[in-house]
Amino acid sequence: MIRRIALITTTILLLSGTAALVGFAQLEEQNIRYKALDVDVQEIDGMFFVDASGVRDAIFKHDSIRGSFCADLKLTEVADWVRTIPAVNEVEVYPGLDRILHIRISQRKPIARLHTGADFADIYIDSEGKPLELSPYFTARVPVIHASNVEHAQPAVDFIQAIRHDPFWAAFCDQIAVKQGGTFEIISRIGNARIALDNTEELQRKLDKLFTFYHEQIRRGNLNDYKRIDLSFQDQVVAQRYY
Repeated sequence: MIRRIALITTTILLLSGTAALVGFAQLEEQNIRYKALDVDVQEIDGMFFVDASGVRDAIFKHDSIRGSFCADLKLTEVADWVRTIPAVNEVEVYPGLDRILHIRISQRKPIARLHTGADFADIYIDSEGKPLELSPYFTARVPVIHASNVEHAQPAVDFIQAIRHDPFWAAFCDQIAVKQGGTFEIISRIGNARIALDNTEELQRKLDKLFTFYHEQIRRGNLNDYKRIDLSFQDQVVAQRYY
């Protein structure tokens, strides 16, 4: 009986002590202030649409961070402040044991630039197929799509998505003009010919035939004699010369 009473008493004391420690820890946490902000922006293929100074500016509009109480700063709000930057993709916000607030950011990646006309500002289209504002600080070297709007540009976006991991064809394509009905023409960096495609079906087969055609014409030295190459015919490359 005495042992049981002693055990119960010990348990109560331990629980009381634990509660006191938690209380002290919470009180101490409430009094902790951040001393600095650390921003890390992940680079994507040499593109810098988001920089650390711009992220700091977006945060400092709302909170100076340095000197702010850790308990008062909502991390979800800080992430929302960073997301006001159009080119931001993912945001991770977490406090460090060093009393530094850490921000880790990934960028959206442009794969094309959409030109809809002289009266409208160009925009980028990112790797998810979504529109992205141009940056006043950085210009991406990506193919230019000529189309009336984002939806009309979709066939060209599909084409770029299909070739963008292939170094040769990604470098080959300079501009794409989308026609009514979804067909499009590629303006390449090699020769003067426009290359017509009806769609991206069996695209690799079409590109293989185009590569064979170019290889043969380069060997003959008359590549610039052609103004149009049509890949829309089954198992054929139809080339139209200048006259």
